[in-house]
Amino acid sequence: MPSLTLQNGVDFSYTDSGEPRTNQTDYATLILIHGIIDLRSGTFSSLADLGPSNGVRVIAVNRRGYPGSTDYLPEELSLFVSENMDEKERLLAEMGRDLALFIAGLIDTLSLPSGVAVVGWSLGALKVLSIVAALEKLPEGTRQTLRGSVRSMILFQSPTVVFDIPDPKGLYIPQNDPHISAEELGPFFARWVSSFFVHGDLSTHDPSSLTYDRTDPLRPPTVTRFAMDHLIDFAASSKYDAALISPHFGGVTAKLVDQTLFDMHVRGELWKDTKVFVVAGSADSWASIYSSWKLEERMLAEARPECAITFIMVDGANHFVGHLRRLRLSTKFLTNNQSMIEDPQGTLDCFKECCI
Repeated sequence: MPSLTLQNGVDFSYTDSGEPRTNQTDYATLILIHGIIDLRSGTFSSLADLGPSNGVRVIAVNRRGYPGSTDYLPEELSLFVSENMDEKERLLAEMGRDLALFIAGLIDTLSLPSGVAVVGWSLGALKVLSIVAALEKLPEGTRQTLRGSVRSMILFQSPTVVFDIPDPKGLYIPQNDPHISAEELGPFFARWVSSFFVHGDLSTHDPSSLTYDRTDPLRPPTVTRFAMDHLIDFAASSKYDAALISPHFGGVTAKLVDQTLFDMHVRGELWKDTKVFVVAGSADSWASIYSSWKLEERMLAEARPECAITFIMVDGANHFVGHLRRLRLSTKFLTNNQSMIEDPQGTLDCFKECCI
């Protein structure tokens, strides 16, 4: 697995599908940031397999603390559990800085054409926001590289906790269940979140249309068709990622949302040529759907063109839509809105459209 080392010594490993086989010189590149569960950068291996023949280069990074990338030092780990707001803000700022430097380094090292999309899946969306916030404090050359190449930021199936959006009453989520041990949480959560939920009429944006326990019996959870050793041990990851989705980090992530998605200087000047997309699936967990609703409501209420966000609801998609080979024919949903059921081809088409 290749890696890129920053000047500060931080090393990021990544996978790279390579240049497309379509002889294009202006191809799109997806730089994918994984969440807290599943295959780390291998989460997107199905997308990478499809990329070269679809005119897309697919690069997936292993974040710090995951195999092949630099682990956190003890003094850095202490920031994850700090009660000091400034220290928690510094932690996210450093995450964003390092990932931004990594992306700029890839663009330069691999001579990537403009048309780069940075995709954060699930918890990975928090890292995308930290990248957006980091730009102003980066060296001028790095800023120019990112602004000249990154065309899209895609927040892909990201739950409420990423944006510090209060959960509606009566909707269950396993992380808040005191009866589940740290050892049991990983497999339990993976089965729950990869289910195909049967919600009500989502066009109403009414929380009462959401469910946490009504699932499609004809479509078992995606992870029941995975080898369980592909899943992250939640007990091990609790020293970093799990802390970021705990309540004590909430005020920091809320501030980050204000400073990135809804800041006119950041969106209208620093990243004025970069579009933002929020993507959810209609069979995803309620937390990802509800977060997209609340972000859309805020965008419409504030009515600032500089802070525009494109919201996409993918019919039939669960939380793992980009993982397994497609189970039935599916085409570009942006064209005809057909379902994407665990459909990496459809997911790739979605991301590719976002690069235009």
